[in-house]
Amino acid sequence: MKRLILLLFATLLFSSLQAQNWSREGKGKKEKIEEIITDLSPQQKSRIDAITQRSAKNIEHYRAQLDAVRDSIRRYMDLREDHSSVVFRLYDREGRLRSEMSKEYYRTKVAIDAVLTPEQFRRFQEQMADKSTKHAPQTAPAKKRQQRKSK
Repeated sequence: MKRLILLLFATLLFSSLQAQNWSREGKGKKEKIEEIITDLSPQQKSRIDAITQRSAKNIEHYRAQLDAVRDSIRRYMDLREDHSSVVFRLYDREGRLRSEMSKEYYRTKVAIDAVLTPEQFRRFQEQMADKSTKHAPQTAPAKKRQQRKSK
């Protein structure tokens, strides 16, 4: 459950980062935290903006490095010779970069959580839990029940 909440928060964080003109091409619009928690004070909004801007800068730095590593891997994959020693180091680097990105998402989540009041945090968690159940894969019987409820 904690991982699910963390994943959902990372998704929300991504949407906040996207709102700060940090977006990847082809992604759909996601809600900003201000759209979910509508009673943020100006100070809270300012602090959250500062947090997301800092995080966006860090994430972009990691993404650029990750893209370069992936490009290098692709170049070696096109060669006929065995370059395992180099490619395996690149895979290790790719994993470390992904790990650093996850850590950055977590640090940002914790920083934003600290800005929210307990009531805002509770509402935010409820909203994220509602979204996760709405988008979670369902079994066939569960889908039928859901469809009957919506009619």
